[in-house]
Amino acid sequence: MKLSVIFPVYNEQATVREILDQVLAFQMEGLDLEVIIVEGNSTDGTTEIIREYEANPKVRVFYEEHPKGKGAAVRKGLSEVTGDIVLIQDGDLEYK
Repeated sequence: MKLSVIFPVYNEQATVREILDQVLAFQMEGLDLEVIIVEGNSTDGTTEIIREYEANPKVRVFYEEHPKGKGAAVRKGLSEVTGDIVLIQDGDLEYK
């Protein structure tokens, strides 16, 4: 089984690293993890933080040329998932 976690992120510099690290640290026997980040062309440094995760084999990042909103980011993430279970996780710790 694979868990796909979609992260729509935009201007979440203060919290995005903490929540990404928590999700990437999650382990459950028999469950693979993929994290799909859709970055909305942030203006506060979020983009630079997200670039730090590109080398992680569990992470795939998609960059928008301009902010399209959370709905568009979620739809993009849904079009890219390969998991059996899909979660949407905001980058602002709302669902911590």
